[in-house]
Amino acid sequence: MKKLGGIMFVALMLVVLAPLRSEARQGFAVGVGPIGNIYLIDTLPILSPGVGGHVFFQYRFHEQMAFETTFMMSSQDGANVSSPEGGILFLGMPTLDIKYFFFKDDPKFDPYVGTGIGLYWLTEGKVSNSTGGIGLGAQIDLGVDYYVTDVISVGFQGTFRPIAVITSLGTPSASTAIFPYTLAGNVAFHF
Repeated sequence: MKKLGGIMFVALMLVVLAPLRSEARQGFAVGVGPIGNIYLIDTLPILSPGVGGHVFFQYRFHEQMAFETTFMMSSQDGANVSSPEGGILFLGMPTLDIKYFFFKDDPKFDPYVGTGIGLYWLTEGKVSNSTGGIGLGAQIDLGVDYYVTDVISVGFQGTFRPIAVITSLGTPSASTAIFPYTLAGNVAFHF
């Protein structure tokens, strides 16, 4: 009896999944996934690798072109010359990209390159030492999407972000630069 139930389950899955196409298409997409940041150059504050998540909204207006807005957050530990510090949040809210997809004709495997700008925030952390700030940055993306079905894709992306952060508007004002490299995975739903 168990053998017959297993056969029926496999047959049902084949019937349900058989008509599903799996290829890229134009339109809207919403995705979510984990991120990890590493910092390529140590600047003050010195930030250790951090983990977090992101959500994005994409509009693919052409077979090979898309606009994307992303909201991301990661938690970092940091250090300066005098004391260690924890609880720093690195936020990208929002970042805006334009992406170019290399292949035509709605491929299942869909690599891309992108570029954009973003508004970035660093929170103060546990030690009050002017770690927090806000700034603008650029980004360069390289990634790939794989379409599991016509509606669901999974992806992986690497993004380099040179960012200028204003840490104090007092007199004298202060600023710094940070250079995170972000690795991100995602699951996206297309409609």
